[in-house]
Amino acid sequence: MNFSYANELILREKNFEIANGRQESTWYLFHNHVFGAAEVARAVAELAGMDTNLAYFSTLLHDIGKIREKYEKRFHGVLGYEMLKKENSDIARACLLHTFPFNRLESFEHCRNMFFDRREDYDLTADFIRSHPLNDYDLLVQMCDGLSNAYGLVTIEERAEEYARRHGIDIPPGMLESMHELKDYFDKKIGVDVYTLFDKVSAKDIFISYPRCG
Repeated sequence: MNFSYANELILREKNFEIANGRQESTWYLFHNHVFGAAEVARAVAELAGMDTNLAYFSTLLHDIGKIREKYEKRFHGVLGYEMLKKENSDIARACLLHTFPFNRLESFEHCRNMFFDRREDYDLTADFIRSHPLNDYDLLVQMCDGLSNAYGLVTIEERAEEYARRHGIDIPPGMLESMHELKDYFDKKIGVDVYTLFDKVSAKDIFISYPRCG
C-alpha cells in the first residue's frame, strides 16, 4: 500500500458521493477524521515499535466503506472489508474491526441496526473475530478512530459527545470506558500520554478548513 493508491481510493469515494449530490464544501467532515486518525496512529506506532506504514494506512482507510453505507444499506465495516480484502488483507481487517473496541461484538439483536438487519454481514464479522486473534493494530485503529473528528483531534469525551449528538442518542453505555481502556493500553505501551502527540500531528497541516458559525 502506498499513499498515492490510498488517496486515489478516498478520492474515488469523494467523487461518487459528489455525483450523488453531496456538496464538496462538506468533504472536510470525512477528510479530517480519517487523515487526523491516521497521523495519530503513525505517531503512536513509531513510539511503540510497530509498522508505521501498516498503522497509517489501516487507519486512513478504516472508513473507506462509510460513503456507500447509506446507499447500499450495509455496515460500512463489511463494505470496506470487501473493497480491500484482495488488495491488502491487513487493511481490510481494520475496516471490519474498527467499530468494536477490543473486538468485543455484541449480539445480533443489539447490533441489528448497525448491520441494517443483515444477519449475513453480522455473521461474517463475528466469524472473523472468532478466527482472528486480537492484535495491536486492531487496538490502534480502534483507539485512533475515537481521537479524531471533522474538526481535528479531540479527547475521548469530545468524540463520544459528538457521536451521541450526531446520532441523536445518549452516549452508549460502556463507550467511554472502552475507549479509555484502549488509550490506557497505548499510554503504557509508548510511555507517554497519547494526547501529548496531538501537537505533533496538528503541525503537519493535514486538515481541511471548515465553515465556522458565529
